[in-house]
Amino acid sequence: MRNAVAIGAALLVFALAGVLGACAPVSPKAQKAAVPQRLLWPAPPDQPRFEFETVLQSAIDIAPETDSDRWQRALQGRTAANDAPVINKPTAIASRDGRTYVAEPAAKAITVFDASRGKLFRFGLREPNDLKRPQALAIDGSGKVYVLDTHLRKVMVFDAIGLFIDSIDLGTRFSNPVGVAVTADGSTVYVVDRGNVEQDDHKVVALAPDGRERFRLGPRGSAAGQFNIPLAAAVAGDGSLYVVDSGNFRVQAFDSRGRFRFQFGGLGTAFGNFSRPRSIALDPDGNVYVADGGFNNVQIFSPTGDLLMPLGTLNREPGPGNFALLAGIAIDETRRLYVLDHYFKKIEVYRWLGGTEQHRPVTAENTTSR
Repeated sequence: MRNAVAIGAALLVFALAGVLGACAPVSPKAQKAAVPQRLLWPAPPDQPRFEFETVLQSAIDIAPETDSDRWQRALQGRTAANDAPVINKPTAIASRDGRTYVAEPAAKAITVFDASRGKLFRFGLREPNDLKRPQALAIDGSGKVYVLDTHLRKVMVFDAIGLFIDSIDLGTRFSNPVGVAVTADGSTVYVVDRGNVEQDDHKVVALAPDGRERFRLGPRGSAAGQFNIPLAAAVAGDGSLYVVDSGNFRVQAFDSRGRFRFQFGGLGTAFGNFSRPRSIALDPDGNVYVADGGFNNVQIFSPTGDLLMPLGTLNREPGPGNFALLAGIAIDETRRLYVLDHYFKKIEVYRWLGGTEQHRPVTAENTTSR
C-alpha cells in the first residue's frame, strides 16, 4: 500500500512538473529551434543564391562556449555565459573584416560582434570623444568607421576596434540628419538630411574629410534629383551614390559629382515597388539591396535598378527570413548579407552561394544556427 501511495505521489509530481513546464516561458533560442525553418533563397527548384547561416544576438553567438570552457567554468564556480540579446532599439548596421557594428542610441554606443577575435564589445563610451546618440554607420575601404551622432551634430570617425580618430562638425547646416555614407577612399562623406514636414530642406550633402561642402542634392520635391524624406545612402565602388528617397518610394542614383543618373521603385505592393524603404547596401558587384520596413523584406536589384530577387517576409513568428521591424541591412566584402531586426533583437546572416567568395566564418567556430 505504501508503495502504491508513493508511486501515485510520484506520478502526481511528474504530471504537475509537465504542466508547469508547459506553462514556462520558452527562450528565444528554443523558439527558433522549434519553428520550421527555411534556409535557402530563392527556394528550390529555383537556383538558390543565399543560404541562411547564423543569428547574432548575444555573446555566445560570437564566441560559443566549448566543452573545455564549460569545464573550466564549473571548476571556478563561474556562471554560464549570458545568451540574452545584447542589442536594444538599434538603428543601423555595418560589417567588414569579420566585425559587425550596430548603432544603439539608447546605449550611447556602437555594439560590435567581432568574429575575428571572438569578442563582443562596445565603443564610443570613452570621454571626451564619447557618443551621445549614434544614429547611422558607414565603413570606408580601410576599415574606418563613420558614426553619425545626431546629438553631437558630428560624424565621428573611429578605427576598426573603436579608437577615436577624428570628427566632422556638421554645425547648423542640417535640420534632421539621419544617414551617412562614405567613398572607399574616405575622400567624400555623404550626410542624409530628412528635413522636417514643414520644410523643403530635404537633402544629401557631400563633405570633404575636413567638413568643407563639395556639393548638395535636393531640395524637397518629386522631380529627378529632389527628395521627400531621404533616409539613407550608399556608395558603389565606382563612386556612384544611391539614395533611399523614402517619401517618393524610390531609390535615386547619382554619379560621383552629384549628377542624376536614374531612379527605380515606386509605391505599390508588387515586388520591385516599395512601402516604407528605409535602408540600403551595395555588394562588391554593385547590386543594390533595399530594406523595406512595410513589407519587412530585402529586395535585391541590379546596379541599374532591375529587380533580381526578394528575401524575407513579414512574420512575428521567429525563424530565418521572418522579420517584424527591420532596422537596417549591411553587406560585407564576402557578399554576406546582414539583416538587423528591431522587434526580434537579432541580426540574421546570409551567405552568398553564387560565384566565388572568401570562406571566412561569421562566428568564431563557423557554427550555423538551424
